[in-house]
Amino acid sequence: MPASPTPRAARAAPLKRARIASLRRDQRGAAATEMALVMPFALLLLAGIVEFGMLFFLQNNMVRIANDIVRRIAVGELTSTEAVTEAESRLAGWSATFTVTVDAPTANDVRMAISVPVKDAAILDIGGLLGEQDMTAEATMRVE
Repeated sequence: MPASPTPRAARAAPLKRARIASLRRDQRGAAATEMALVMPFALLLLAGIVEFGMLFFLQNNMVRIANDIVRRIAVGELTSTEAVTEAESRLAGWSATFTVTVDAPTANDVRMAISVPVKDAAILDIGGLLGEQDMTAEATMRVE
């Protein structure tokens, strides 16, 4: 016949179960743990939104500048070399290296292209996701 538990051990077992049950109900620190798990993903998402927003903003500026300068070449206000200088000066606020090309006006039209490596234009390149491609803006207009 097994020995009966000592009175002290008999009293400790229900207390141990009660303590474990109270720990299961205790929610202190749960919010901090959840935030520690979710915050890196939320910050990564926020950084991606900011990065692509800046790239879209730059693309829009490049297209706007190319359209404006091509129009000025088409009406005879600028020469090709002046157009390249004008485009570079309007893009000087960005820390990227731009390539500006202007095809000499023909009898029919004039074409301008502005390109920049995406890695140069990006603020962050997390994990090399942006690759080696160029972002290009082109504009063509009929000569008047």
